[in-house]
Amino acid sequence: MKLRAAFAALAMATTLGACATAPEPCTAAWIDYRTDQILSRFARENRGLISDLRQVARPDGKVDTVRAILLAAKAEDLQKFANSFNKVIVPELRTSLNQCRGNENFVPAFTEFLRKEGVSEPALEWVGPILAVAQAIDANQ
Repeated sequence: MKLRAAFAALAMATTLGACATAPEPCTAAWIDYRTDQILSRFARENRGLISDLRQVARPDGKVDTVRAILLAAKAEDLQKFANSFNKVIVPELRTSLNQCRGNENFVPAFTEFLRKEGVSEPALEWVGPILAVAQAIDANQ
């Protein structure tokens, strides 16, 4: 019982500490932070299967036939894994981003995300105003 109470206290302290260090909502740093939180949790929950997927390829890049056959036997688990990503993770990511609708930080945060993804400055200059107009239209609906 004492172990359970200690674990609960540690979990709460960790959670409170995480809240204190979160970036300002709807900034580029916040989008990265939330995405990392959501995807990291999903990766932890599915560590075994992800490890199995990593081990299918040998260091030389070729598929390890035995591991591939063992993984094929887990086809149902793979299907559940993909479905949970689609039904749980994607909506969580959308919800996080949707809370930024109408927030003045969203367009700069989104363009910063695109910049990090390698989108050129001329393309960002073109898409930025379009995003701002689309966001204004969404806010008025």
